[in-house]
Amino acid sequence: MPKPIRMQQGRTPVRYPVAFRTGPGAPLSGTLNLDRTSLVLRGRSGEEIIELSVPYSAVDEVRIGRSKQEAMNGRPTVMLACRDASPVQIEPLGTGLLHELTDLLAALATEHADVGEQVVVTVPLRKDCVARAKELVAQGPPFDPAVLGLRRHEVFVTERAAVFVFTGPHIRARLNHATRNPILWLAGLAWSACVAGRPRLSYDALPAQDAEPVYRWAAAGEPA
Repeated sequence: MPKPIRMQQGRTPVRYPVAFRTGPGAPLSGTLNLDRTSLVLRGRSGEEIIELSVPYSAVDEVRIGRSKQEAMNGRPTVMLACRDASPVQIEPLGTGLLHELTDLLAALATEHADVGEQVVVTVPLRKDCVARAKELVAQGPPFDPAVLGLRRHEVFVTERAAVFVFTGPHIRARLNHATRNPILWLAGLAWSACVAGRPRLSYDALPAQDAEPVYRWAAAGEPA
């Protein structure tokens, strides 16, 4: 079976033989090259050479896809969720390479992550519910910010909304996973009497600079 080419002195593999696709079409056979800052997939479609470059910093999630929809040629694939781009499926063409490649890409994505990525969730509040919202926020989040991988977490409460600010690497993917946790759904029930509409997700709608958070948390080494 084909083996990945490795750099000298046992350093990171730089090339794998793979099949890959970014949509429902037929997979392309080719190579996965690991450059200094990006992964580069190259394959052939008829007479055309297809090349796809993905910065490690743009990879939000790396996992193994085992479902029928995620498999290629009946085999599990490495699934990449990419920021502002279509998901990528990669099938390593070699024995025992699935977990190796998954772990390697996950490590590279973490190493190159933008630790300042920020997600803002704005929850509209009902009238006369500001005091109750502040009480709920003061109890702290229903999760451990450090376990979630946050660098900072702040919550602001205005007359119209509760604004949750999450900062850290790959926050979009981490929040997507966290919302599947039943504990968060149970915590959400406590907010049900206060919420006046659907939460809004944004990446720049921060409260006014002079606003004071009701709750603030920072990881070790981060400014308070």
